[in-house]
Amino acid sequence: MSGGRKEYGQSATEYMLILAAALVVVAVAAYYVTRGPSFPPLSATATHVDNEIRVNIDTGSISAGDWQYSVSTIYGTYDWKNEDVELKAPYASLGTYSPSNYYVSLKHQPSGHIYFSDQTITIT
Repeated sequence: MSGGRKEYGQSATEYMLILAAALVVVAVAAYYVTRGPSFPPLSATATHVDNEIRVNIDTGSISAGDWQYSVSTIYGTYDWKNEDVELKAPYASLGTYSPSNYYVSLKHQPSGHIYFSDQTITIT
């Protein structure tokens, strides 16, 4: 009889180890599934000097090819353009524009994180 109990105790220990291993696998999988894509920290605003629209960088940077911007005359409409230069302080020029109201947006392309959207720039 004691031999039977020993097998039962050993079996329960094995089940507990399997359960513990399964919980570890589930925890690791949940971590990778729930973590969002990472993006570089950046503090930036849109501004203009004369007819040139700029993104002023306070802190941080984004690698060349990893950021996109949109300059639109219609609020909520985006035409994302890629840049092949690093976005870093003090500013990046988005080009010169004729007098109008513009809505400027900036995002990190690999993660899709939007730093700001539809910041109004008025060129007179």
